[in-house]
Amino acid sequence: MNGKDLQGLAVIIIMAGVLSSCQMSDRELGADILPPGDNVDVYHDTIFEINAYPINGEPLLTSEVYLAANRVMLLGSLEDTIFGKSTGSAITQFNSSASYIPADNLEIDSLFLALYIRDFIGDQDLTLSVYELTERIYMDSLYYSDYSAEGKYNPVPLVQQMITPEDGQTYELLIEDQDFIDKFLAIQSDTNYFYNDSVFKDYFNGLYITAEPVSQEGTMARIELANTLTRLTMKYANDSTEVDSTAERDFRYAHFTINEFSSQKINLFEHDFTGTALGQIINDENVTTPYSYVQGMAGVNTRFSFANLQEWMDQNPVIINSATLVFDVVPEEQSGILYNDLPNRLMISTLLDDNSLEQIYDFNVLWSNDATQRAARFGGYKKAESLGLFSDTTYTYQFKMGLHFQAMLDGTKPDNDFVLQVSDGLINPRNAVLWSNLPTNEKRIRLEIVYLKL
Repeated sequence: MNGKDLQGLAVIIIMAGVLSSCQMSDRELGADILPPGDNVDVYHDTIFEINAYPINGEPLLTSEVYLAANRVMLLGSLEDTIFGKSTGSAITQFNSSASYIPADNLEIDSLFLALYIRDFIGDQDLTLSVYELTERIYMDSLYYSDYSAEGKYNPVPLVQQMITPEDGQTYELLIEDQDFIDKFLAIQSDTNYFYNDSVFKDYFNGLYITAEPVSQEGTMARIELANTLTRLTMKYANDSTEVDSTAERDFRYAHFTINEFSSQKINLFEHDFTGTALGQIINDENVTTPYSYVQGMAGVNTRFSFANLQEWMDQNPVIINSATLVFDVVPEEQSGILYNDLPNRLMISTLLDDNSLEQIYDFNVLWSNDATQRAARFGGYKKAESLGLFSDTTYTYQFKMGLHFQAMLDGTKPDNDFVLQVSDGLINPRNAVLWSNLPTNEKRIRLEIVYLKL
């Protein structure tokens, strides 16, 4: 090795040493703010004694809410060996149409439901089925994801059609069911049905829509029922339409729209854990498992608490500088879930005595409309971690909860019961497998604390 090579090697070694000496972990931030010689020491600690186990997610409010234009609903199913099968279906009303003019001698050339799909995940092909709803739903009522459609629709489908979904596409489902068409013919000139919304929805209760994937792994589409492209369309002619110069009738189109103001819509979620290891341990607080689980669609949450909190509190009165709760993601080669398929963000909440969830203090205090600031402040986002230049990249979900933890120590927030869930589980079917609290785990749930002793 010549002199130039030795000089180059020396430069690389020196630079590596400088870079490694400059590294600072999140938990060290704030440790250097005290004046030199101050007799108050900054301490670092990590709480590992955290009890955690998987639980069923509570049903989500999925019915229409005002000012929710073009919100998405999940339609289809996904299946894997970890979480079993998860299914999404939808119920919707449709409105009377000002473009339809009631009159005698009605002739319906065609009737179809147009369905707009924003995007999807999975293996594509879906068989869509549309049924007529036989029970009225109401705009002023609240409906949850566990609402059952059983016995509330005609089991004979109005239309079944296989599609290959694409992002941002609208699909037309031709309805040829004569009984449904006859309902329009029976009231062809009765203006009361078409000009009175309540009477119209008493007569046409709505539609129940399901989707069955062709592949076992499944496909989940996100549909927009309130999109102007989603609607029931009739091509018709009657005595109100003009007569042209030919012998044929002059057909026109009537669009029976679905909107966020007068059309109730419900997203229904179902989960089947049959045959999975998760199905045998869910809701068992005494379970010992190396993994924690979260799943969207009100599927699976992780419930946890700090086991030795009182013992830690009794050591000394303290002031919390920072507290970071860390959940490490199980590597994709072990979990089978690709890093790119993980939920973008998780959320932690306090579980109250009435089983309702309350956001922790830090989420509300550190909230910002700026997405970048939200990630830097409260956290909960999927975060890439690198253990070194030649190490595999791993991922974590980290939450800043210093304010909430201080309130627990002060006794102003005594609840020691938390739930981890997918942040946007209402519209996100994705899931994640995380390391649990087992002491044998190289990485496990932990609370990293920087504090001052009083």
